[in-house]
Amino acid sequence: MWKWAPNGNATRSNFKLQGEYLRRIEAGNLTYDAATLPAASGPTTGRYAATQSGWYVQGIYQFSPYWRIGWRTERLDSGAVDYGVNDAKLLRPDYAPARSALMFDYNPSEFSRVRLQFAQDKARQGVTDNQIFLQYQMSLGAHGAHKF
Repeated sequence: MWKWAPNGNATRSNFKLQGEYLRRIEAGNLTYDAATLPAASGPTTGRYAATQSGWYVQGIYQFSPYWRIGWRTERLDSGAVDYGVNDAKLLRPDYAPARSALMFDYNPSEFSRVRLQFAQDKARQGVTDNQIFLQYQMSLGAHGAHKF
């Protein structure tokens, strides 16, 4: 995470940038059993190897003491798959899901927040899911700053 506050005063305005990269590697054996299909030749077992990666980046800019704007984008790379002897029998992943979001929020006090968020989710191939969220958050009871 990288943080920036003009003139060193983060209560009036600031910017936070955060990101992460993830990678998954799998290896092992895969048994393909198509016994329920016509002309099935019985189960075949062979090696299996796959790599997958993904990342996200988000930035939030507080442009006044009460208002913030933020943007986040995330991607997944379906990666490479080796099905070994079962390679011709199984489909390969070839879609890269993505999601992006833009948010505005207003913090009238340290105990509440109103957020409006617009998101576009492309998790399923050929489908774009446009989303709008309106959220109200509030905090009740004792907390670290004030003991009751």
